[in-house]
Amino acid sequence: MNRRHFFEKFVSALFGGTALAFLTPALGFLFPNRHFGATGREFTDAAGQIVLAGSITEGDIRLGLLGGKPALVARRNGELIALSAVCTHLGCIVAFNAGANTFQCPCHGGKYDRDGNVIAGPPPQPLERLNIKVEDDKIILA
Repeated sequence: MNRRHFFEKFVSALFGGTALAFLTPALGFLFPNRHFGATGREFTDAAGQIVLAGSITEGDIRLGLLGGKPALVARRNGELIALSAVCTHLGCIVAFNAGANTFQCPCHGGKYDRDGNVIAGPPPQPLERLNIKVEDDKIILA
């Protein structure tokens, strides 16, 4: 293989790799992964097991997947509420701090109250409220 042939192959591979790097996210958008829970709409725990509404007692807060995305489901005043667990600042997953009674982002210190409203730090918006319903004791993304 001469130098010119090597250079042609190298440039072709470089352009091909660059094109692949740009196309991969586009393909992920066009063909999303739909393998979450039985249909992807149920609230599941980290192991992929469906969490039943009856198992969430008053004051409980559970982290899991809802519609394939990180979510927090809680029971307050007898009603189930669901919030996105994704911080609105840079997309890190928030965790509940029981001592402070707040959701906290580990990345940049953002804090949210139990309703998902921003109380401190850099997040520009509250946590997204998710519409849910209960069918056959399963928590479903509405």
